[in-house]
Amino acid sequence: MNFITPEDVRVQAMVHAQDDYKRHIENNVDMNPFSTQGARNEWQRGFDNAQAYAWEGSMDFSAIYQRGKAMAEIVAAEKAKKD
Repeated sequence: MNFITPEDVRVQAMVHAQDDYKRHIENNVDMNPFSTQGARNEWQRGFDNAQAYAWEGSMDFSAIYQRGKAMAEIVAAEKAKKD
């Protein structure tokens, strides 16, 4: 998928993260949907809100990173509902 703006990436990441969270709750599967180590690490860095490495520049167009970041937002929102 081609993205024009970073906001397009974040919107799509949130849509996928909501589906991932639903699968996590209903089927008790890992929140991180990726199977390759590189993708799993990039998703985790987004979830942890880690800064980009010096050679990466901005992570605004990284769909995997943004998907992890979106999942962190969903988890925080769900936790806030319970508190």
